[in-house]
Amino acid sequence: MSIDALFCVCVDPWGEPQGGQSTFAKQMLRAFGDRLAVASISADSIPLRKWCDRQFEGKDIKFFNMGRIVQKEGQKPIIPVRYTVYKYAKLSMPQIRNLGVKNLFIESPELLFATANYKWQSVCYRFAGVSNPVANSRYRWARWFADLFEKKMFYNFKKINVSVLLASADLRAIDEMVMRSKGVLDRRSLHHFPTRVDTDKFKPIPKNEARAMLHLENDKILIVSCGRLNWVKGWDLILDSMVFLQKSSKDFQVIFVGDGEDRSKLFQKAKELKIEKNIFLTGFIPNSEVQSYLNAADLCVVTSHNEGWSLAMLEMLACGKAIVSTDVSGANDMIRSGHNGFVVKERNPNLFADAISKALELKNARKVSLEIAARYSTKTIVSDLGLLWQPLSKKYKDNNYESLAQ
Repeated sequence: MSIDALFCVCVDPWGEPQGGQSTFAKQMLRAFGDRLAVASISADSIPLRKWCDRQFEGKDIKFFNMGRIVQKEGQKPIIPVRYTVYKYAKLSMPQIRNLGVKNLFIESPELLFATANYKWQSVCYRFAGVSNPVANSRYRWARWFADLFEKKMFYNFKKINVSVLLASADLRAIDEMVMRSKGVLDRRSLHHFPTRVDTDKFKPIPKNEARAMLHLENDKILIVSCGRLNWVKGWDLILDSMVFLQKSSKDFQVIFVGDGEDRSKLFQKAKELKIEKNIFLTGFIPNSEVQSYLNAADLCVVTSHNEGWSLAMLEMLACGKAIVSTDVSGANDMIRSGHNGFVVKERNPNLFADAISKALELKNARKVSLEIAARYSTKTIVSDLGLLWQPLSKKYKDNNYESLAQ
């Protein structure tokens, strides 16, 4: 089979998904298989900077390892991973180009910077989120360069002559980014493209069964939050909200599914608030266990300052859960207020706690959440992406266009 596009990504699609970008990368390989050649970083012992065949679910995929990055759980690297990926990609691009693939799919600014000096037949770029990534950096010093970074990013979209822009964000956030670009981005070429969820893997199971598998008690009200523990995820809001929740006669427990550099800060704040006995942290765990924790929950929460189109929220919906969320991109599309949860406009712990109490009383949340999740299933990704970008369309494949792999 001919290779229709180069999928250049900053995470390893073969690794265990630990966020939206790594999950989407795996979804792309599952959807398009050997129609893609893949260039990424990897933690595995795969030869560096040379093309090889790599097995993915029974298919041989052309793979190029740009560099080896091993991240330690709960630790922030001294050098930002974003910069390391850029350097590896820039160094690797001449060898990557030797495969002869002329269509490019990328989804991170660092890879945009590394590929912008080359001529491509067609380029598709996906925004995993449309907020300024450096403005939200976990490195405080990096935030000083946020405006410069975004200007450089917009300039490179013009330089690479991008064909299609996809944005995993709501329409309001997309329009705000177009305004920030000051005419560089053409709104007509920018398409709303929500994150997808695998509804075959994330689906409801009885709460008691999930708790039994995880050895969790049945007499507690369990609140689950998913994601990396850093400041952008706003984990402090749920801790502050617990102070108000504890005033009721109910026994609450919060489980944070994930890990990150703020692990020690989270536990320290929990101790200061005297709620440490009600807080549990799983660390990084496989998707199968994430699904179990979501199904064990009475309610799920999203407390982020910024999100693209939250994968965690979609996974919660696919398990039939009610959600209380801050007003992040996509929240108002995925949560029907008073039906399957609430969107809290202010970062106010008292209001957030009140919304949690009300959400626990909702009667039809499961039905509403499952209906919403079905709209964003991975089962539509082939047709949806094929309609927007010609190199991955069925027509492009079936009509035997000139092979793009020499």
